[in-house]
Amino acid sequence: MTDSQASPSAFNFGVRRLVLVDSAGFCYVEIPVTHHGLILGPGNLGKSSLLNSLRLFLLPENNFKNSRKKFAFRNASAGSFYSNEESYQHYFPGKFSFLIMEAENPAGTHCQILYRDNSSQLSYGRAFVPVPYEQLRPLFWNGDDPDGIGQAVPELSFSRLSESLKKLSKDTRFVNDPVRLKSMLYSSELMNAGAVRYSVLPLGESDERKVQSLRTLILLLFEMKADDRAMANAVASIVEADKKFSDDAFDFNIDEFLNHHEHLKQQQNQLNRIEKERSRFEKLNGDYQKYQTLLRSQHDFAAFREGLTAALEQVGAQRRTAAEAYNEQNEILKHVVQTLKKLEQETNSLKGEVRAAERNLNRAEQDKQNGELLIAQYGTMTLQEIEEVLKEDRENKQGHLNALKSAAQAEIRLAQMDAQKRNLESKLAALAERESKQQWQLQNQLDESVAAPLRAVDPKLMMASPGQTLDAASKSTIEAFANLFAPNGKGYDWFDIEYPGQPARQEDYAEQRRRLEGELNGLEKERSELADTTGNEQDRPKLIERTEKEIRAIEKDLETLARYPAAETTLRDATEERKAAEETLAKLNEQAGLEQEKLDAVQQKATTARAEKERIEERERELAQLSRSVGTAEHRFQHLKAVQAEQPLAVEKVSVAAFDDLQNQLDELDTLRRNILDHLRQFVYLGVYEDTAGELQKDSPSSAVIRDTFKGLSDLFAALTERWRVLNEQISVHNETVASYVQALTSNHEFISRFEAQLNRELEGVQINDLVEIRVDIHTDPKFRNLVEEANNIDPYGNQLQSEAFYDRLRVFVADFFGEQGSKRLTMDKVITGISYRTRKENATSLDKKGQSTSTTALINLELVYRLLKRVLYPGVQLSFPMVLDELASVDVSQMPGLLDRLSQQGFNLFSAATHSASAEVIYLIGRHLEVGQMRTSRPYSPQRTLVFWGGAEGFTSGEPVSHWADHTQNSLLELADE
Repeated sequence: MTDSQASPSAFNFGVRRLVLVDSAGFCYVEIPVTHHGLILGPGNLGKSSLLNSLRLFLLPENNFKNSRKKFAFRNASAGSFYSNEESYQHYFPGKFSFLIMEAENPAGTHCQILYRDNSSQLSYGRAFVPVPYEQLRPLFWNGDDPDGIGQAVPELSFSRLSESLKKLSKDTRFVNDPVRLKSMLYSSELMNAGAVRYSVLPLGESDERKVQSLRTLILLLFEMKADDRAMANAVASIVEADKKFSDDAFDFNIDEFLNHHEHLKQQQNQLNRIEKERSRFEKLNGDYQKYQTLLRSQHDFAAFREGLTAALEQVGAQRRTAAEAYNEQNEILKHVVQTLKKLEQETNSLKGEVRAAERNLNRAEQDKQNGELLIAQYGTMTLQEIEEVLKEDRENKQGHLNALKSAAQAEIRLAQMDAQKRNLESKLAALAERESKQQWQLQNQLDESVAAPLRAVDPKLMMASPGQTLDAASKSTIEAFANLFAPNGKGYDWFDIEYPGQPARQEDYAEQRRRLEGELNGLEKERSELADTTGNEQDRPKLIERTEKEIRAIEKDLETLARYPAAETTLRDATEERKAAEETLAKLNEQAGLEQEKLDAVQQKATTARAEKERIEERERELAQLSRSVGTAEHRFQHLKAVQAEQPLAVEKVSVAAFDDLQNQLDELDTLRRNILDHLRQFVYLGVYEDTAGELQKDSPSSAVIRDTFKGLSDLFAALTERWRVLNEQISVHNETVASYVQALTSNHEFISRFEAQLNRELEGVQINDLVEIRVDIHTDPKFRNLVEEANNIDPYGNQLQSEAFYDRLRVFVADFFGEQGSKRLTMDKVITGISYRTRKENATSLDKKGQSTSTTALINLELVYRLLKRVLYPGVQLSFPMVLDELASVDVSQMPGLLDRLSQQGFNLFSAATHSASAEVIYLIGRHLEVGQMRTSRPYSPQRTLVFWGGAEGFTSGEPVSHWADHTQNSLLELADE
């Protein structure tokens, strides 16, 4: 990428055209992007989606998984990002959805086609074909229809498309693999036409760091008003990519480092604890040998347990039969209750609809009353005439207010008042002349059958007066013209256009004269106020306050006038809505009564079934209580659970007395068990032995747990010497790691400083708007700088662990730097916290840190991104690339020429969107605009998407013919726009 003075031999890479088929709210849209352009259309039309679709072509992805990170499609109205599914369904809603980008490079022109891939969730495929889009258009759009709008291609499908593309060129490629996409999209083998054929942004180097840096810059080009955090992320990415070797990447995993140290420290403490408790282990060893000799057969307890199980199964069969009958009635009861609840919810919803309709009625009635009161003040004037009068009055009041606030504006206002006075006097004279000629008004000389259709076109036509009786020829011509209008009951049809009928009315000359004279008197009053306030400054605040109050009153009248036409319709609709809701509410109340009767009957049956079930369950509870006693014993003596019975106890012998005899026998055995467990748990408590499964903490660990724990302790004390030797070796290795981390912290801190100096050398001589000097400051976290200084003060070499003071300082840094959440990996994007600019204007002597306007900051951001992009792209490359600026209103119109010129110099074409409220000056400065919301086809791919645009841009030129940039494949539409 080169500056505007690039040599003619520069390698040109550019995006020429963007096409969406049945995507992003459009049926078919084709946009040229080789020059600055402004997309115009109503709000929520899909203009931003059209701009942002460029990301899909430029990034080597094949699905919308994790689209927040990949594409960053932002929902501006919600202040968040669109989900994976929302983004995918927006761009690929159906099987006819295709996105095409036409591009050019040293190998020629090619098209990149994206299509919905149903083989995997949220996936899309990509095709490359080395032909201009003019050869592909018939595959996606049929422009041959009488209106020139076009229609869907009925046979469009991916299978047909792929066959056609293969026939067009043997070099057509279908690629979904991200690795392959990277090599194709970012290839810089400029001398190899095959390798660079589909390249869009050639990288200087093909390693993954450069690819990630380019990804960051591409997303930043869509956020040129980005804050310093986004710019900091971009710089951090470039800083890492700028390093000579990928192994130099800054990635200090502090968590892992601290955890390793903590692990070594814990090992050292553990070995010391084990050595200290050797005498306790020798005592435990003696007790354990005694315990082994005292184990007795415990099969009697197991036999009782099995007999109890059989008794429970016997009574359980009886209980299940009764439970099934009860559950059946209970399910019926639940269904009836749910039905009643649903009816109640529907009733509450309908009540809310009635209340909402009543609120709409009240609001509409108030709008109607206010409108009628306002209209009554203006006699026979139409709503449009009243609006014009109010707007003119507001304009005059605003001019008067400006004059009261500014002496310069007062002079301008006085001059305007003189002109208005002459104009009003001229209008009075013209009114008098019209009044003298009113007997010859056309509506007085023509039959109503002739006057009515012409009055429907414009009431003023019939109020015109030739000042004499119409001659026969003129009258005949007018009548012949009127006969071309066909009455339709409501008005008249002029071929395929309908004009509603208008009532005949007479001009109120007296009212017009009164109004004009009132305006003259108002001008005289305003003149006197301006003249009086010149010598009486103390009256000016009151006049200003009064004038502002009058302006607010006029604006309130304009709002009342705007709401009046729809009031009658709202009244009618709200009345009908309330009536329908009340009728439905009555039906729901009747249905609820029937369901309540059903509920009472079902509740009676459920009560009977429950009584039968409870009678049978009484016996089961008796046995269950005994089973809980057995469970309590097993909970106390966990090892009993593993004991197997030789033969179950007979059901009739299962009793509370038999269980009490067994429990007394087990208590005697448990005394010695508890003593041994106390010893084992003490070893766990002291940290000598780790009870990973928590078995020892249970009330009654099994004999196997006790045995295994004792064996583990025996092995632990036997291996103590060897563990000390291994730990000393690990400490030496860890200290070597400390030295490498210290070096990494220092070298990366220095690298950031060098990178900042290089950027500022490149910015020397750059001027933006009124700024003659710009310097960028790369901010690093002060806690990181402190960490670098502290790290340089330690001696990492030795065979002993570093002092706890060093690690305590490192933990404090982690807590301050990272907080409690997230990864603790110290990377370049976390170290670089922001980007700021220092600027100097022409007459200033020092650099200023004060922030610039949004548009100026965007220009500086663009300059920095341009410099960063040069570091990533292949040397000598020149781009013709659309730069997206979604909301153009944030740019000061005075800075537009400088923005457009700088974009052109750097190889960018402004690609922006705005509603029709955009100023004419902005549209003129950009030069080309595309009205994407005005044409709809009657034969779309999907009924939900009918918008069509493919006729090229409209705009302003400096004498050159439009043909050098407009697409003539839709000449009929351009002719219609010229009319």
